[in-house]
Amino acid sequence: MVGRSRASFTDQQLITLHKKGLNDVEIARELGVKDSAIFSRRRKLGLEAQGHRLLFTDQQLIELHERGLNDREIAEKLGVNRSTVSRRRVRLGLEAPSYKLLFTDQQLIDLHEEGLNDTEKAERLGASKGAVFYHRKRLGLKPVVRKR
Repeated sequence: MVGRSRASFTDQQLITLHKKGLNDVEIARELGVKDSAIFSRRRKLGLEAQGHRLLFTDQQLIELHERGLNDREIAEKLGVNRSTVSRRRVRLGLEAPSYKLLFTDQQLIDLHEEGLNDTEKAERLGASKGAVFYHRKRLGLKPVVRKR
């Protein structure tokens, strides 16, 4: 087949890791390949799928949620994807934390009037340059351009 290469692991490697109790995602990580490659080869070999391991407990999620962390922050702490946290939070019936305000419009206007550019404003506000750019445009403020 042109353009397709066989996954770079042996059947024996897969079987050995499968016998250790690793699931497809864990085996893929161990071998440095996509989990879809493991899935299809495991099925061809007639090996049963290993159950999914819980990456974190419901209690861990609840505690971090009660501390006011948003899905992205919880995901970073637990070492998982944000969507994994979001799905589990919804399943547990937990509300999404409200949007955290990084800075007020007035703070941005004050810095703009000081003559700071977006990068300088972002540093002062502890926000991204993109957030400053978005809100500056939303407020109708022109970019600060310095003459050289």
